[in-house]
Amino acid sequence: MGKIPMTQEDREYFKSGARTLCGVEVLQVRDMINHPDAKKIFTAEDLDFMNKELGRQAGAVFARILRAIKKRDFREAQRVLTGGKGE
Repeated sequence: MGKIPMTQEDREYFKSGARTLCGVEVLQVRDMINHPDAKKIFTAEDLDFMNKELGRQAGAVFARILRAIKKRDFREAQRVLTGGKGE
């Protein structure tokens, strides 16, 4: 099976979806796209793009967690990290 490059529409869809991920989901998606089997499906350029977008979201999640902890709002920090799951 050959690699199928992402279209611009695919990239926009991924980018938009990545912005909604909580901390745990960022890690899960990162693990999925960096699995050796994913390298058989996606081009190196597409994998770089996806990792870059996940990195941006990881930075945003980290910043929100730090702001919440600084305010001693640990419930908010947990919500940002887990997406509200596990309360």
